[in-house]
Amino acid sequence: MANTFIRVLGLAGMALGAVLLDRHFDLAGRAAEMGRSILPGSGATANDVKPAAVQLRTVRIVKPKAGRDRIEVTLPGRTAPVEQARLSGRATGIVSERRGEIGDRIRAGDILVLIDAPEISQQLERARAAVEQVRARLTLAEVTLERAQELVPKKFLPEQARDDRAANVSIAKADLAAALAEVRRLEEIQGFQTIRAPFDGVIIERQVERGDRVTGDFGATGTYFYNVARLEQLRLEVDVPQSYALSVKPGTSAKISFAEVSGRTFDAKVVRTSQSIDQASGTMRAELVMDNPDFLLPAGLTGQVILDIERETPCVLVPGNALVVRQGQQYAALVDQDEKIQFVRVSLSRDLGSEAEICSGLTPDDRVVLSPNALLKSGDKVEVVRL
Repeated sequence: MANTFIRVLGLAGMALGAVLLDRHFDLAGRAAEMGRSILPGSGATANDVKPAAVQLRTVRIVKPKAGRDRIEVTLPGRTAPVEQARLSGRATGIVSERRGEIGDRIRAGDILVLIDAPEISQQLERARAAVEQVRARLTLAEVTLERAQELVPKKFLPEQARDDRAANVSIAKADLAAALAEVRRLEEIQGFQTIRAPFDGVIIERQVERGDRVTGDFGATGTYFYNVARLEQLRLEVDVPQSYALSVKPGTSAKISFAEVSGRTFDAKVVRTSQSIDQASGTMRAELVMDNPDFLLPAGLTGQVILDIERETPCVLVPGNALVVRQGQQYAALVDQDEKIQFVRVSLSRDLGSEAEICSGLTPDDRVVLSPNALLKSGDKVEVVRL
């Protein structure tokens, strides 16, 4: 009997729960129709609930500054003589005299080395004697021909004899030309016995002593008498990076400074370029020439070459913290007219520390965001604070 009573109570409870659930959904439906909240104790309607205001990110912006029309590029350079020659001889003999020591200033045509070669003088004397012999034969041949030309018309001499004598004259003339050529050859060789300065300059190296035996191929062995150089002007060779190679041309001016000559700079100009980019270093060789008054600077001195290069395209300057790197590329965040963020790719020309030089991607009228937040993305609306 007790179990029956419990079952009756359970069925009654289930019925009561169903009635209450139906009542709840009925009330909710009415509330939805009336536009009222289903929360107990709430008197506001659903239309009265306003969405929460979206808080905009605040960004600071700056206008890019116009860069200079010209740019200074500093590169290392080493001085070298504007002209240099290693003097050697073509005559074989003994050095009988040498003149000059390292550091001596010389003039073009000054005698520096004399080579004693007696056999050359003897050969020259013999060649000159041979010339006189040939001239005598030529004179005899010409006289004999004149006689034959008179005798042939009178039938005292056959024409064949006249022709033979004419041929002898031609042979004698050819022999004379050969003999004279031999004399000139030996005179040239004899001239090689005297080594002269090719230009005004300074002796910077000496490798010869009096009494040394030299041969005609002395220079081919890698040795030489003197190394002379022109130092009133100096040549500088610099390797220009590829990014500036097209801007460096003959006539580009430069300033040269040396640590050994503090407080003083020297003017120079580019005189030629190699017009070729080295594949290994990615640079182009350029040569500059500078005056060296009073031989103040020695050859081989290392200094700083400041090239004054004219820009091909205008550039702007922005603070260094205005750039971000995304996907391995340099970008700047801009604020457009609708106060929205736009990321643009830029080309960094030079990193100047506190500032960056941009030559592609920005204009002086752009509004650039300083220290852009990493969460910013294109299209985000922001609140602008101008510096």
